[in-house]
Amino acid sequence: MEMIHFKTVDPISQELLQSASNRGIKVHWDRYERLQPQDGFLRVGLSCPFGCLQGPCRIDPFGRGPDRGICGLDRDGMVSALLLRLTVQGALEAMKELPSLEKVPPLFCSAPLDKIVPRAIKKLGGQELSLREISDAAFLLQRPLASPEALILKALRLGVLTLGLLEIKKIGKKAPRRSSLQAGYGLLADRDRMIGVCGQPSRKFLEAFAKQASPNLRHRSPIVSLGDWIPIDGGFLPCVCTSGEAELLLASGKIHLLIAGPGTDPSMAELCRSLGIPFISSQDPQEAKKILRLAQKKADISSPTGFTPDPSLIEETEVILDVQALEELLQKARAKKLFLLGGADTPQQPLGWIPVEVASALRGEKGCLVAAWGDAALWILKKGLASRGNQPPVYILDEQAGPLLALKALGAIKKWDALQICFSSLKSCRDLAIALGLASLGLKISVAVPLPLWGSERVRTLLAEKLTAQGGSLTHFDHPPHAQEILDWFLRKEA
Repeated sequence: MEMIHFKTVDPISQELLQSASNRGIKVHWDRYERLQPQDGFLRVGLSCPFGCLQGPCRIDPFGRGPDRGICGLDRDGMVSALLLRLTVQGALEAMKELPSLEKVPPLFCSAPLDKIVPRAIKKLGGQELSLREISDAAFLLQRPLASPEALILKALRLGVLTLGLLEIKKIGKKAPRRSSLQAGYGLLADRDRMIGVCGQPSRKFLEAFAKQASPNLRHRSPIVSLGDWIPIDGGFLPCVCTSGEAELLLASGKIHLLIAGPGTDPSMAELCRSLGIPFISSQDPQEAKKILRLAQKKADISSPTGFTPDPSLIEETEVILDVQALEELLQKARAKKLFLLGGADTPQQPLGWIPVEVASALRGEKGCLVAAWGDAALWILKKGLASRGNQPPVYILDEQAGPLLALKALGAIKKWDALQICFSSLKSCRDLAIALGLASLGLKISVAVPLPLWGSERVRTLLAEKLTAQGGSLTHFDHPPHAQEILDWFLRKEA
């Protein structure tokens, strides 16, 4: 624990991590350390992703061992195919969130995407995008017959398709322009019964639970999110922590029951079992009275852990949900640049380090606005950087649509190329597909975690050339970068 500051920058998280370690409770950093060294072949893209059961085949990145797979596939084909495989999965992740696939509306029908996207697609093969792209990509991954160029092209098209699938979710929905969001450990203070929520339970389930439970609550709502942005009643559940701190919250003794929705990590259920915390799946709903009784029973028998958060550790801000609201903000500020930070926590970096350090430095740049989404936004909010009293504030965007929201707002005022986006981490394949799609539309994108592309210089060159032809770029590193490297990328002047 002498290296605890390399795990998280937050003193309270450090306290909880130390407490968990003293009590023998294993959290995700412990699992991460035990997995080291992780698979080096996969890290550089040299583990074959094709649908073949004759392998697995791997290529030696140093040229001293195998240089081809059993079928004859070389390193360029292997790395480009892995990029496509991950992007296919990303598109599927976005597609599964659609309410229905019986009649898919146009992918990009709202301005300015209806003009930006066709120009990009024209340079990426010309054919109109459809869900057929996914099955076509799967066909390319049956046997390694396509060239690296063709695989990269298909991956970029799937990236744009993923953006379109996310856009479909918004069609026909009347969302508020802004919504409030609270975050911080102070949400746990002075509560005798706390219910945590993780994953993405349905809004219908949560609102029904809150309505049924309200007559039985003596205090303000004891329901909090453990890192996920969960919509409810026109706003969001208060977030005690980011997703990377969720296990620490369970170990703190302050959560007396967990409601888990789709997307919950398996570790959360296992930790609940080991700590005796009642665990309820939102897909197997229980009566509100029963849930509250279980939480109260756990609270009555819980032994104190010594964790007593300061009630003042709560920050609140408005989340921008509407394109027009962000557009008006940009025009009022006469912003020449919009720097956007987002992404999930990762054990590869100290939690909160890059978002807080980079956002703090960028706020002083003249003529620039800084915005954030995801875990990065929660860190920025918890540190008070999103407070309206902290001028200029960092603006918080919708967690699900932050990058698209920014692109559409800037496009509406003819400044869409003034947007730079950094993903502080990529937790899912969908995140990777979104990053590729945005770069394919001509945006400057950086990713603060290594991508599995370093096994082939040719693939990296081909990808860079295709994105440059689109007017975009994807900056990535062969190591977990320092905050200063990300700051330098944001402030680098184009030649």
